[in-house]
Amino acid sequence: MSRRLWLRLVLPLMILSAISVAVHVCLEAGGFFINLSTELLGIVVTVAYVDWVLKAHESAQWAGAGSRIKSRLEVLVNALISGIRSSFGIGPAALEQLIPFTNDPRTVHEALVRFGKEVLVPVAREHLDSLDKAGWRKLATHLQLVWSEAERVINLFGNRLQPRQLELLLDIQQMAQEALTFWHVFPDLAGVPDDQLPRTKTPPEVLKADGYDSTAKALRRLIGHAAELTA
Repeated sequence: MSRRLWLRLVLPLMILSAISVAVHVCLEAGGFFINLSTELLGIVVTVAYVDWVLKAHESAQWAGAGSRIKSRLEVLVNALISGIRSSFGIGPAALEQLIPFTNDPRTVHEALVRFGKEVLVPVAREHLDSLDKAGWRKLATHLQLVWSEAERVINLFGNRLQPRQLELLLDIQQMAQEALTFWHVFPDLAGVPDDQLPRTKTPPEVLKADGYDSTAKALRRLIGHAAELTA
């Protein structure tokens, strides 16, 4: 039973039931108030039972689809993390210590998530410094694909997602967009060596460093949201 239904329906009925019992005890008003309390409690039990039966039935009906949707979310997260790794120029050898040799997709997914949180998040800022213009284009292309894939998942399965899953997919889109902001606004600064930066009113090194900082922050949050999506 949802918290909103509990607060708006069940809790008021239980309070009224308790008040009825109190009135019965204090005023000795015969059986009316104790009967009213019993009726109210009966309504609460009925609502709770019906809610449980309907949810159990729906859960059983959608169990197969739910597991497949979860697999689709895991594929999205795997691609998101692997794409950032590749964009950073981190080779597959870096994964060998975390990803076991197994055919179990769930085990591989969990290892990829650990790689994202334990390896990519701490080095996000320094790897942005190492990207040239081609590297920034590769990262931007990947983030655009992440945004589009999240949109496709929402369109396909939005009505079957948990509210928190939907929030996280929207957060993933938001963080992907924020990570693209610097590249969209200053593509002529991204990946350019400091001694080749074009002149700007604000020192270009300051603009570049601030843009790299904000991009790294968005990437860290992006990986965090992705990890929570399939936790």
